[in-house]
Amino acid sequence: MKTASAVVAFLLVVSLATPLAACGGGGGQEEEATPAGEEEPTPAASKIAFDSDRDDNAEVYVMNADGSGRTNLTNNPAGDDVPAWSPDGSRIAFESDRDGNAEVYVMNADGSGQTNLTNNPGWDEDPDWSPDGSRIAFSSDRDGDPEVYVMNADGSGQTNLANNAAWDSSPAWSPDGSRIAFMSDRDGDPEIYVMNPDGSGLTRLTDHLADDVGPAWSR
Repeated sequence: MKTASAVVAFLLVVSLATPLAACGGGGGQEEEATPAGEEEPTPAASKIAFDSDRDDNAEVYVMNADGSGRTNLTNNPAGDDVPAWSPDGSRIAFESDRDGNAEVYVMNADGSGQTNLTNNPGWDEDPDWSPDGSRIAFSSDRDGDPEVYVMNADGSGQTNLANNAAWDSSPAWSPDGSRIAFMSDRDGDPEIYVMNPDGSGLTRLTDHLADDVGPAWSR
């Protein structure tokens, strides 16, 4: 009986010890792994950019997602607003009139490296990044009326996509980068249109006597 009891006790100890060994033993807690298929958050996911006139003129600020750590990034006597994060969270495009008229600028996420991308006598505004971060869509009246333009992220290759005598503005890239939605009054009143990134495939989406503006894609 003693022998049988000893065997049972031995087997019980082994069965309890096995899962402990699989978990790394009793020393220290193993760091939890990121679940399969779940992406690490980008820097922009934990930050919110916004514009504020709390310093007596419009500035671009950034804060943590809980509202703490509010920081003035632009810190310029001119008007700076309409911030737009690059997809990787490393840069922020914004609008500024520090050179005498509205231009599209870009800066690093900490406010350094502020650079005028459009550098044109016309009014350039409403920056919106392509999903891959290689291009920026924006509005400009450099050709006499507001049009939707696109340029490379370094400011080169500025191209008029809308190319119409009406008012075209507020570009918004689709999440897959295949289309750009925008507002236009080319049919008599503001409506939402969509087109390919090269300006082709123009399609009117809304048709109402009321003003339809401010397109925003689901993510």
